[in-house]
Amino acid sequence: MRSSPRTLSLLAPASLLVLASCSGWISLTTEESARLRVFDHYWQTLSDQYPLFGRKQVRWPEIGRQYRAAVPFATRPSEFYHLLAGLLSELGDIHVSLRVPPELLMENGIAVTSLLDAPGFKVMPIGGRLYVVGWPSDGTPAHPLGLPMASKYPEILRIGGFPVVLSLAPVLLAGPPGSPVELHLRWRDGRVTRHVLRRPPTGTKLSASAFGHLDRRGVAWSQHKTKPFPMLEVATLKSSLSIATLDRALSTHANAKGLILDLRRNLGGSFDLTRKFAGRFLSDSVVLVRVYGKQTTWGGLLTIDPFVRIIWMPRAPRFEPPVVVLTSCLTGSTAEHLARILQRHAGATVIGESTAGAEAGVIHVEGEEGSRLTFSGIRVLDSTGHGLEGQGVIPDRSVPLSLDHVERLGPAAAVDDWRQRLLDTAADVLR
Repeated sequence: MRSSPRTLSLLAPASLLVLASCSGWISLTTEESARLRVFDHYWQTLSDQYPLFGRKQVRWPEIGRQYRAAVPFATRPSEFYHLLAGLLSELGDIHVSLRVPPELLMENGIAVTSLLDAPGFKVMPIGGRLYVVGWPSDGTPAHPLGLPMASKYPEILRIGGFPVVLSLAPVLLAGPPGSPVELHLRWRDGRVTRHVLRRPPTGTKLSASAFGHLDRRGVAWSQHKTKPFPMLEVATLKSSLSIATLDRALSTHANAKGLILDLRRNLGGSFDLTRKFAGRFLSDSVVLVRVYGKQTTWGGLLTIDPFVRIIWMPRAPRFEPPVVVLTSCLTGSTAEHLARILQRHAGATVIGESTAGAEAGVIHVEGEEGSRLTFSGIRVLDSTGHGLEGQGVIPDRSVPLSLDHVERLGPAAAVDDWRQRLLDTAADVLR
């Protein structure tokens, strides 16, 4: 028996309701209406406040209609959130993320599992893209004919048909226990193949991270006695990390001949904390500008583009030893601004990879059912009128973790080798 189409309007006019009754359409259920409200709320919020549509050239209205049409036909909670994550992934912005409480993904009281927690399955961000570097024992894909066997780690191009963005991939990889996950894999020679794995049947903790070796969870900062120069790793700039803590860490190294500041796992955080921390390295003030989305005033008669000048001031005592800053493809947001300001205004040398290019300040928006959307909402520009969006901070010394290194050495050894190459380059600069 063929199912009847469902109306996609939440408030249908009377004429449409008459047409629906004559053509066999059925009205939306309460649950479907609620999901459409969440979808519409997030889509409209981005339409009104996302400042980067011009740069990304995303056909947002067309894409919104395309994804919205599928929402009423999502038969499981996870399917709805996959659609929502897929919509957001179209922006290609690592600053966009979706938090879905596990209870919202439950179906008939059964919690979802994640492919990230499947035994043997391992992913790794390389150059800002997500690669599979480990497969379940019974789930290794066929190697493409003609491709050298040494080229063994493919990029995940799509998950369940949706584009892959590192910040949204965990939502797409979670679903009902034992359910299939369709992966589109892009190999070294450009070929794309399809491969299907199954989520764990039970016992997952949704604890594994798509960020792999660059995951920062559980670590805010740490000090390492690397020789001949000490290293201070700052893995987050969230407000939970106090400026007093960072000041004490800097004081420990005030008499060192140089300092390695590791921001490779830092996705950003508090703009105010970052500004205060940067002040310890500055001798002169630095001006940045926050540009907010269009705002309407005077009853809709006037539309303005508000902006606010932010001055980053020196803060005593100035940290005098020379500084090297380590960056990765995931160094993002305020951590990027910190790296750029230290590079341009404090004489620091940046070593590593170009950063994520996610310059903007974030906005958090809650859905009525308890989910939360985080997105780039406030551009941050320097005195030239330019920001870091899409290009990031370019290192003075490029020392990347490449796919060649990972395939030649293996994931764990390649990460260790990368760290040593960074330390060797930093020591060479500081000498």
